[in-house]
Amino acid sequence: MDSKAQENQPRIRIFISSHKHVNAPQGECMQLVQVGAAHAPEHFEEMAHHDDEGENISEKNPMYCELTTQYWAWKNVDADYYGFCHYRRYFDFSDVKHEENAYGEVMDSYIDQAALNKYGINDETIQRIVPGYDVITTPFGDLRRIIDQHKTPTAVWHAATQLHDDDLKRMRDIIGKLQPEYLKDADTFLNGNSSCFCNMFIMKKEIFFDYCEWIFPILEEFERETDMSKYSKEALRTPGHLAERLLNIYLLHHKRVGTDWKMKELQCVHFTHPEPDQPLAPIAEVGKPLVPVVFAANEKYVPQLATAIYSAMSNASKDRHYDVVVLQRDITPISQRRMQMFFERFENMTLRFVDVDREISRYHLSTNNPHISIETYYRFVIQGILPFYDKVLYLDADIIVTGDIAELYDTEIGDNLLAAAHDIDFLSNLNVKNGKRPQYATETLKMHDPYAYFQAGVLILNTKAMRQYHSVEQWLTLATNPDYIYNDQDVLNVQCEGRMTYLPWQWNVLHDCAGRVSELFVSAPNNAYDAYMQSRKDPKIIHYAGFIKPWNDPDCDFAYLYWEYARETPFYEQLIKKVVVSDRPKTRKKKSGKPRAVKKNSGLRRILDPILPIGSKRREFFKVIGRVIRH
Repeated sequence: MDSKAQENQPRIRIFISSHKHVNAPQGECMQLVQVGAAHAPEHFEEMAHHDDEGENISEKNPMYCELTTQYWAWKNVDADYYGFCHYRRYFDFSDVKHEENAYGEVMDSYIDQAALNKYGINDETIQRIVPGYDVITTPFGDLRRIIDQHKTPTAVWHAATQLHDDDLKRMRDIIGKLQPEYLKDADTFLNGNSSCFCNMFIMKKEIFFDYCEWIFPILEEFERETDMSKYSKEALRTPGHLAERLLNIYLLHHKRVGTDWKMKELQCVHFTHPEPDQPLAPIAEVGKPLVPVVFAANEKYVPQLATAIYSAMSNASKDRHYDVVVLQRDITPISQRRMQMFFERFENMTLRFVDVDREISRYHLSTNNPHISIETYYRFVIQGILPFYDKVLYLDADIIVTGDIAELYDTEIGDNLLAAAHDIDFLSNLNVKNGKRPQYATETLKMHDPYAYFQAGVLILNTKAMRQYHSVEQWLTLATNPDYIYNDQDVLNVQCEGRMTYLPWQWNVLHDCAGRVSELFVSAPNNAYDAYMQSRKDPKIIHYAGFIKPWNDPDCDFAYLYWEYARETPFYEQLIKKVVVSDRPKTRKKKSGKPRAVKKNSGLRRILDPILPIGSKRREFFKVIGRVIRH
């Protein structure tokens, strides 16, 4: 578009109110405003405007919410159209009808370029849509179908537990006093079945100015008549809540009196994660060679994660610095802080948590194995999240490390994509008589040599080469193949066949899950079986792969080593709780006499007696946990 055409375009300003750093559209039409700036310790430099500039009511933001932006725009901005959105909620300017939730909103996750394109949130689309209308709002929803079917705006207000019912009546009375010609419209709205929401609108200048001259005196009078000194934080926002109702009353009145405005309704898009992306940066110079180590876990797996990391750092070289990065989506700030405080004892370690939800939210990820979680896919985003590393060590969280992982990391892999140990389980299944694994390996995976299959719980990734080979999107797309049994592991074997280095068996020793060593592994090729059995004598990483784990079966293979590390972490009691829950019988039978907390000859007691001596404080604490869980 040439400059002359741009000069003839109407000046459309849609202000996005935000009190924190967020991702937001960039352009002339949509501009960020920091609300409540009068109360903020500093102005956000990335925001075009701040509501405490010029004539303003910024100090009223705790009560008026986004209306402080509206007041500021009214008093300080010259435009042809004035519009207002929130940092989470935007108009959908596209011509596509999107599915709405029970509250009449279109739900989405991140404000990225793909989303902005999807909803037409850009200058070109806005300039095409807005000038054809006098007023644009969110849809007028039928309250008999949405907002929990409360039926009327009055009922919706009464259902809000922290809002005061008298305040709605007070607003009506103030309208009757200051704007009596609107009283009929107030009653029609409050007792009707329709409402638009979110206090979002776009208006021509003359309409917007008229609206401001009408609404702010009403709200100011409400302030004068209402004692809000004892209101809760949410109740203190009552003027903002009232404004949402007042907008409806104002529009309903002008429709009734025949103002004949040309109006349009646009869907409201609610973004659940408006926070800006915060890419991981290289750590500061530490004066020691770095060993980047990546784990993937969720909140439920924090105790196991902490145990795995603690075992690794307990055997780590003091001459190296370990940059430990945890990929996660839901590990709480409390859990993160507990881990960081615990690992402060290791001066040669940095612990960082990275939320990968933004990276994988575009994909419908699922696993074809009930014992494998979604976190298994996180290894495919490592090459994008850590762009400053060309080589990274990846470890599953269900492990114990008894060797120095710096030695593992230093393995020379040349131009190969990765390094890993053979998978004794897969190799054994290839030799099972009349088994299906050979056909699966050759026909589904299309491997040239099925006996080259490796286990992906311990990996040295040549991230530089992997970036050149596939993008993150390509890796994740390949890994979601519904025909694969082990999604991530299978795709790595398929894509990296012929371009990988084999690690010594002792760096990924699978434990004896459900007796598979004697029942299955004996079917493996002779050399592989001998190498595996030899690695069990001096394991450097024990991998508790499979459905049996130390925290659900404390008698399992190599469990004694696991608990040596686990009991030193601040999450030990949580792991004990998991043992108690897994050991609890599914059906409880009534017995005569006082039942034992732990059966005399149970596997649980055999493991607990040495670590929880009879009469010790730790054993008594364990009993308390057991009683709480049983009841």
